[in-house]
Amino acid sequence: MKSAYILHATCLAILMVFFIAGCCDDDFTLNVDGPGDVPDGGYTILGTYQNNILFDNSTDFRGINPEGIDTNDTTKSVLEIFTNEDFGFVDFGLDTIFPLLITEDIPGYEVYTNLPDGMDNPGYPGAFGATLNPEWNADKTWWQLDPSDVAYPTTNSAIEIQGNITQNTTWTSNNTYLLKGEIYVKEGITLTIEAGTLIFGDKLTSGVLVINRGAKIMAEGTPEEPIVFTSAQPNKSVGDWGGIILCGRSPNNKGENVTIEGVDEGIIGVDGAYGGNIPDDNSGVMRYVRIEYAGIALTPGNEINSLTLGSVGAQTQIDHIIVSFAGDDAIEWFGGNVNVSYIATYATLDDDIDTDQGFSGNLQWGYLVRDPLAADASGSHMFESSSSSTAGSQPQTRCVCANFTLVGALYNELGGVFDPQFEHCIRADKDAQIEVYNSILFGAPIGIENTQL
Repeated sequence: MKSAYILHATCLAILMVFFIAGCCDDDFTLNVDGPGDVPDGGYTILGTYQNNILFDNSTDFRGINPEGIDTNDTTKSVLEIFTNEDFGFVDFGLDTIFPLLITEDIPGYEVYTNLPDGMDNPGYPGAFGATLNPEWNADKTWWQLDPSDVAYPTTNSAIEIQGNITQNTTWTSNNTYLLKGEIYVKEGITLTIEAGTLIFGDKLTSGVLVINRGAKIMAEGTPEEPIVFTSAQPNKSVGDWGGIILCGRSPNNKGENVTIEGVDEGIIGVDGAYGGNIPDDNSGVMRYVRIEYAGIALTPGNEINSLTLGSVGAQTQIDHIIVSFAGDDAIEWFGGNVNVSYIATYATLDDDIDTDQGFSGNLQWGYLVRDPLAADASGSHMFESSSSSTAGSQPQTRCVCANFTLVGALYNELGGVFDPQFEHCIRADKDAQIEVYNSILFGAPIGIENTQL
């Protein structure tokens, strides 16, 4: 069993110095080796990783300059950090999806409390705490990480939705709906979705719902009546349909009129276009929403994610989102500054969380759980952050994340067997400056890697 490390970090310019508190182990040597080559001394890290707990990763750090790192073994094991009785290397798996509760006292750990305004300071690391944070509502209907056994009705009576939505529209919970092809909610139009509504995505036409700039989605589910987007297939599978795309006018570092990945049937520069200079832009509300079996990789670098947020602004409200069996990334941000909380992902093929193009919002309360045999050929990460291939492009990706629990593929019922394309808990590259606080990261080949080349 690997040892656990409690990570405290201080940022001096861009050089990260790590302090790991606990019981002393004078023989410990930081392992910065891993797939590929590491320059002498490692890379300097762009970002802040404070008061996090890393353990049972094949390599905890890679690409980080080891000079000045004080490493001390806490001797804490996974079974001592979490209190779930049935949690263990073999027992944890696809049939045991539950919130991981931590012990009341983790020796050597100090919570980081100087979080940005608007973020919670709960006093513990990870997503759930020693007793389940009631704000998750994980005992309610909406909490369904693995929908494999959910019995959904057929699509025989579903109302087909295709083309453009050009007038204010409400989808009601007494009907079901089928998304076919690329559907654009036009500027100035509001699509309202009642709590408890079920929406199917068509596989043949790769159904995708696009909220254009200046349009709004008002999808306000409840803990007992979530809004569910799922596959129309009788035998549902990863990547059966497109997904949901929100486009806004908040800044990004690619331009003010960029076309989102994965769409090509609308009017160029209008449908699926994002970007602008309105940080407080408002694309509506998504709350207590499940997105299942969505996300398609059309070509390399041209994918539809389960939920895509392009330049979505700070007045947009997004919380309590579950994404299961995503065929590409679960959630990807392209610029923008919307804050998102209470995120859960399960069995994602590619990245669970992907922030890019100058995203600068705050993310808090996240539970990311990998399927051991699901990974993308390009390499999969639970958290990937990039900014721009051109160093110094503004705005720079500077998202702040707190209270995440990342459960890697090394913990599964297959006794450690996992897809070798699964690589990281966190990977930062392309000039990204990210901040991660009070989080628990374990079960990956590489815990944190910096590839700022």
